[in-house]
Amino acid sequence: MTLPDQPSDFMRVLLGRSAVRDFTPEAIDPEVLRRLLDAMIAAPSAGNVQAWAFVAVQDPRTLKLLRAFAPGIIQPAPLIVAACFDRSRAVKDDGEFWDEGLLCVAMAVENLLLAAHSEGLGGCPVASFRRDSVQEILELPKHLEPIILASIGHPARPLASPPRRDRSEVIRHETWGNRDAAHN
Repeated sequence: MTLPDQPSDFMRVLLGRSAVRDFTPEAIDPEVLRRLLDAMIAAPSAGNVQAWAFVAVQDPRTLKLLRAFAPGIIQPAPLIVAACFDRSRAVKDDGEFWDEGLLCVAMAVENLLLAAHSEGLGGCPVASFRRDSVQEILELPKHLEPIILASIGHPARPLASPPRRDRSEVIRHETWGNRDAAHN
């Protein structure tokens, strides 16, 4: 199989995504929101446990309350998605929790962010928030633990991908000591 010389649309979305923290006040179209949420729950899940739950918030009062307890959300956004770890779905036979459940929540949020970017939107995940306050504001039951708040909206300014470390700094093949340039 020969790979194309030009990146696919998916690769352009993947490589072009950047964190967006400043949004216009424009609301998100309900059909676009549906696609974003569908993309989120299509994420991989360890053992297909799907130990996650999400709350999509668009009510201006609730958005303002969430921002009051989330210093990581710098500017108002028309949508905040609270991504939660569902402890009731992540219990092993021995009573311990699947640590992979947290990773699955993160992968779902990455799907959300990539889908948002593909729709011309932007977003930013944050983990700096008061979990107990978010739990109360969103009326989350005890078994749902908020892990990430993702603000989503129409970017207020053009997107610019942030600089990335050179691949030779972060990628090796077979062993860390192998600096074989042929793979870089």
